Amino acid sequence: MFKMKKEFFLMVLLSLSISVVTKAQLTIAGEFRPRVEMRSGYGALKTDSLKPAYLVAQRTRLSFMYQKEWMKTYISIQDVRLWGDDNIFNPTGAFGHTANLDLNEAWMQLSFLNNSSLKIGRQMFNYDDGRLLSARNWNDRAIFYDALLYQFKKNNWDVDLALSWFANKNNSFDNYYPSDKMRTINFLRVHKVFNSNLKASVIALGSGYTKSNTDQTVYMKGSYGIWVHHKKEDFTGWSSFYFQNGKSADGRSAEAWNFNIKADQKIGRFTGGLGASLISGEKNNTAKDELFDLLYGVRHLVYGYMDYFNNLPRATSKGGLNDLYLTTHFMVNKKIGLSLDYHYFALNQKVNDLDKYLGSELDLGVNVNFRSELNLRGGYSVMLPGATMEEIQGVGKGNSSFSSWAYIMLTFKPTIFVQKD
Repeated sequence: MFKMKKEFFLMVLLSLSISVVTKAQLTIAGEFRPRVEMRSGYGALKTDSLKPAYLVAQRTRLSFMYQKEWMKTYISIQDVRLWGDDNIFNPTGAFGHTANLDLNEAWMQLSFLNNSSLKIGRQMFNYDDGRLLSARNWNDRAIFYDALLYQFKKNNWDVDLALSWFANKNNSFDNYYPSDKMRTINFLRVHKVFNSNLKASVIALGSGYTKSNTDQTVYMKGSYGIWVHHKKEDFTGWSSFYFQNGKSADGRSAEAWNFNIKADQKIGRFTGGLGASLISGEKNNTAKDELFDLLYGVRHLVYGYMDYFNNLPRATSKGGLNDLYLTTHFMVNKKIGLSLDYHYFALNQKVNDLDKYLGSELDLGVNVNFRSELNLRGGYSVMLPGATMEEIQGVGKGNSSFSSWAYIMLTFKPTIFVQKD
């Protein structure tokens, strides 16, 4: 009898081990993304004395994913370069760069208690409308985070809790940190799907900077927000509001806000949308930091493709930004889409005696999906600046010339190898 029980127990263990192994999978994937650009006013106004810049950037990635029911691990390396920027070369050829290869993601995720998981390592955070945390994938290097992330999922509830602490040197004492580099970022996000039409999230995020390069005091800022998304048939609408308090990196008290709203209506192959993004600015009061901090939030996809507002303090002289925009998209067929967007930019608060109007931007785009792994995008954009933008950029009223930008980008994401045990 004991022998039969032992054999049965061994058979159960063997069957469990086989079931675990058969669900294991190794996937090797890649990404090849070259982009050609003509910059004649990208990010900065053009003047008659400035000539257009032409360049080719390239991002190459190789990733490895191994997963079972209770575990995932992911490693991705990338090389980002401009054609011709090699520092190992001779007059007849280029041979490489000493520091181009980098680790963009490396994490392990352990699942437990049916509904929980723990993700540890360098990873991507991209939530809701991306105003606080986003991938910022237009950037060739993109944005990744070193953190510990706890996730809970049950009954249409998602809870994400992230913790981090950064060091610059492997010291035994006096572990100082650069004051212009974020020392810690931590957040709690709760997401709920109410039904097929409605979902919402709330987030509380704490970010910290050290007081100085030789002081370990950390100034903590709190960012709190709510995001609501509604979709019914061909209509989609969403809105978000964020508030910040605590201490800014310069030690001042923070009191800032950001409000966003967008509505899209689809009619056949055409989709039209109206939206607004309001970012608070300083009211000529240096005692408080009233300029909303975009943190790791998205820029390129929401504040115009010409990237004039990637750095809000510099681009608006801390006056904040009001972005009113119109989006249009037309599907020529299942593979080809055309878009035309318009942005009206203005200061949220007056800067000195300048007019609030900053300028208008037009973004024309084309998107072609040849296959699921092969995509081609292109675009042409124009900035029509007002006198205030010219003054803030130091060009001088009436001294800017026609500012434009064009690009073509090919993205190829092949699955190189898949093995299931």
